[in-house]
Amino acid sequence: MKKSLYSLTLFDNLVEQIDSLAFARGTNRSQLVNDILASYLGLQTPEQKIRTVLESVGENMAGELNVSPSNQNNSIYFGKSLKYKYRPKIIYMYEFKNEQDGQYAVLKISSRTQNQNLNALFNDFFQRISIIETKHQQPDRDCGNERTQHKFVRAFKHAGSIDRDEKNLSDYLTRYLKMIDSAMDDYFGDYEEDDINERLDSIYQYFLDNR
Repeated sequence: MKKSLYSLTLFDNLVEQIDSLAFARGTNRSQLVNDILASYLGLQTPEQKIRTVLESVGENMAGELNVSPSNQNNSIYFGKSLKYKYRPKIIYMYEFKNEQDGQYAVLKISSRTQNQNLNALFNDFFQRISIIETKHQQPDRDCGNERTQHKFVRAFKHAGSIDRDEKNLSDYLTRYLKMIDSAMDDYFGDYEEDDINERLDSIYQYFLDNR
């Protein structure tokens, strides 16, 4: 939906109530008015669709990861402890970006560890995943792919576009997160095995190829 600037004359006490409700919901006046009017007219705004998609992904992952939704910026966080030595914590975050070419999902993965050896393993893991994605022609492997300082960012400009069907979008984001989480468990469980690339490739195919 395209947005434009409009001028409306409203009662002051009505605006006060709207602002109060917007604050309680973690949104702003314009977005709340959009949501109310869309609901009244039987329409769905992109922001409403994003919230529904993220809620669905959160429900899908609730039994596997710690879920922390955020209403402030249409994002959702997932936390876990790796099965590696001192159990370092990993944060997965899905958020939606709004750019000229549309709105799309972005996955960010990070760890707060300062251990150089562990950070080197993170970099190696993300490099292996990127190679596997290139091999299987993941549609967004060249769209916003970034690996810097043991962090990983995947921008899904195509597979994660808000223009996609709501169910298919939720399903894809869920499967990608399950893939990366399962691959990380396998890698850090026994990263010195000679067949690690084959195992990671099999995990990728299980969750994302021809599904």
